[in-house]
Amino acid sequence: MSWLEIWLRRFTDGEAPYERELLTAILETLGEYAFETHRRRAEATRRLFQQLCEQARAAEFNAILPTVREQRQDERLLVEVHLNDLRDMVWHLLNALAAMTQEEAQEDALIHQQVRQLSQQADTLDIRALRQTLQSITQVIEKRERRQRETLQQLQGQVHHLMRELEQARRESTTDPLTHLYNRRAFESCLQHTVAVNRLFQYPATLLLVDIDHFKQVNDTYGHAAGDEALRATAERLVRVCKRRSDFVARYGGEEFAVILRETALRDAQKIAQQIIDLVRREPVVIPDGEPLRITVSIGLAELQPHETPEQWFQRADELLYQAKQSGRDRMAA
Repeated sequence: MSWLEIWLRRFTDGEAPYERELLTAILETLGEYAFETHRRRAEATRRLFQQLCEQARAAEFNAILPTVREQRQDERLLVEVHLNDLRDMVWHLLNALAAMTQEEAQEDALIHQQVRQLSQQADTLDIRALRQTLQSITQVIEKRERRQRETLQQLQGQVHHLMRELEQARRESTTDPLTHLYNRRAFESCLQHTVAVNRLFQYPATLLLVDIDHFKQVNDTYGHAAGDEALRATAERLVRVCKRRSDFVARYGGEEFAVILRETALRDAQKIAQQIIDLVRREPVVIPDGEPLRITVSIGLAELQPHETPEQWFQRADELLYQAKQSGRDRMAA
């Protein structure tokens, strides 16, 4: 019996609970941060990997490896296609510029030759010869300008197409596919920028870390589909309350959200946090083909202090969130 067979038998017999939980966590992570591919959208991939998690917990391993391999192959193909498109665009631009430069060099040589001939014939030059030479030079210049306009128009269309694709890729790289909020990467960038602005202009800023209470129990009792609905509903309520242009709302990870309230002192941020708590408590989550699900959230608030680093600011908010949960949940700690 091979080591893999022994390992899988331990999984099946329930002798490797840690390894099974590790496998489940790996599958959840792969699903949460999966690329959108030609085969399926990112949210569909996330649901698929949630199904693999359930299979792993039930010791059903046959579909796991083929599915993971297929997804990784699709993601590799996606990256290669985009990289090839970018390479083709760059080479096309370089070739167009090289061709334009070569043609202009040939035309410049012709103009120089004609001007040199005019100089050599200066003593015997007649008006007709001068007019013909000037017409020839004018035609060369007009041809060059026309060719440059056509080349630039062609390149402009290709660049605009590439920019749209890059902008779409940028949005996808900073957006959580389930809630459509900003993701952790975008949040960490905004955190850094907020601290930098605070050091320059001393604008107040308050960080809120929001956590859905007993979220694991929601998943275990009602299933991951209900958990997804709870995440989407919480995101929607956060956006409804934090609706100023300066408010930044992100899904930090799992059932945890982060809100950066720029130009907002702690006292005002506490009012906003209470609105979030009340709204989430008041409005149940609508579950398809199920009873409305009531959830609550806990929030930790920390106003940015002078000379505080982004890491220190986040750590204080995280400790306050833990304090709110330890104090009974469905409340804030500031």
